[in-house]
Amino acid sequence: MKKRLISIFVLTSCFVTAVSFAQSKSSNPDLIVQAIEITGQTKTRANVITNYLTFHVNGSISPEKIEASWQLLKQTNFFKNVEIYTRPGKEKGLVIAIIEIEDRRRPYFEFAGGHSDLDGWYFVPASFRFDNQFGRGNLLDIQIYLSDRTSKFSINYKHPYLFDGSSYFSTELYGGGRQYIHYLNGLQAQQDVNFTGLKMHIGGNEGLFRFIKLGIQVEKFEPKNELKFSNNDSVVVDLQIPPDLRPNDEMTKASAFTLALGFDGRDNIYYPKKGFWGAAIYEKATKELNSEFEYSRVLLDGRFYQKIFGTHVLALNVKNAYASEDSPFFKRFYLGGANSLRGFSERRLTPVGYGTKLFLGNIEYRFALTNKMVAEPPVFGVLFYSQGGLWQNDAKINTDEMFKSLGFGLRFRLPILGLTRVDFAFPTTVLDDEDFQLHISLGQTF
Repeated sequence: MKKRLISIFVLTSCFVTAVSFAQSKSSNPDLIVQAIEITGQTKTRANVITNYLTFHVNGSISPEKIEASWQLLKQTNFFKNVEIYTRPGKEKGLVIAIIEIEDRRRPYFEFAGGHSDLDGWYFVPASFRFDNQFGRGNLLDIQIYLSDRTSKFSINYKHPYLFDGSSYFSTELYGGGRQYIHYLNGLQAQQDVNFTGLKMHIGGNEGLFRFIKLGIQVEKFEPKNELKFSNNDSVVVDLQIPPDLRPNDEMTKASAFTLALGFDGRDNIYYPKKGFWGAAIYEKATKELNSEFEYSRVLLDGRFYQKIFGTHVLALNVKNAYASEDSPFFKRFYLGGANSLRGFSERRLTPVGYGTKLFLGNIEYRFALTNKMVAEPPVFGVLFYSQGGLWQNDAKINTDEMFKSLGFGLRFRLPILGLTRVDFAFPTTVLDDEDFQLHISLGQTF
């Protein structure tokens, strides 16, 4: 760290000198990297390290690029220590970038929590990581994964830089269980669905391909042949279960092709003040891929952020989703709860068999609750308005049938868990005489 700070100071001084020297010649006094020297590594290949640098030979360098490169290398967790500094090159205006590293030699445990933009909150109580074991920059870990009514054990592998760094490849082998909430005659029942699967994806790191991800997934589902009612601990089985929820022994494996388009133009992931984030995902299961049942799904998700003043931000989210009529309930959508439409009980707005057409809209006014003007306020408040609807099969989307709510909330950062949110939501559409819901979850709503 000391060398890095000294390097930034020296490099800044060089820039001041270069500005004076270049005033009559150029308005761009950038220093140029003559060479990059890497020392200290005993395992990691040089090209793995240079993949994470924001500067390159014959390119410009600045204190900001040094700091960004240091952050990227540290975040890989491949190294125990990283230092980046410079020394003068053979000519004026040239510098040699020095990268000093100390390799991490052994696997390590990681405890983490966080939020996925598409999948909501997650918590990993124990992750055993084998990253970069052969010095090629590969990522490999074994995880116990908990999220919204889902528990999963997975083995994950990723090669982040294929084909000279232009692409990446990832695969996940997993197994676990998910709890599905159903409402039958106003009573809440739970059905467990076990699953195993294999997913493989390839995507780009540069150019237009960096917005595209292609994948193949093979999954096996085992819905339990029983519903457990939470109000009286009763259980129904076999023919007492609605037909849409009954297991089908002949149709348990789904093999699907996936295409995902994504763009992230936010200025900050934790507390965006401006920009746009968007995703479009298409999933198609077909017998040509040896799937035992066929279905298609489409998800469109757009998020817009605009700074009003200071740390006050207006945020808008619009989500649409569609699943074909032949899709099983565990490939359909739900509505209601902390990670869906606030102001209503979890999954309360979901029809039996889950929905095939979803619309969800949210608008939030966010503001920091601290006096300091920081990029990532540790505590901030939210005022929100939400509306959404969920329909099945041939039913037409009707705006008069949408449910609406409004409320306010708090967001604060906790160790390990990350961003935690508490929302006080009030439905403006009356259902079951509910007039208030307290929602506690992790991560931003969007």
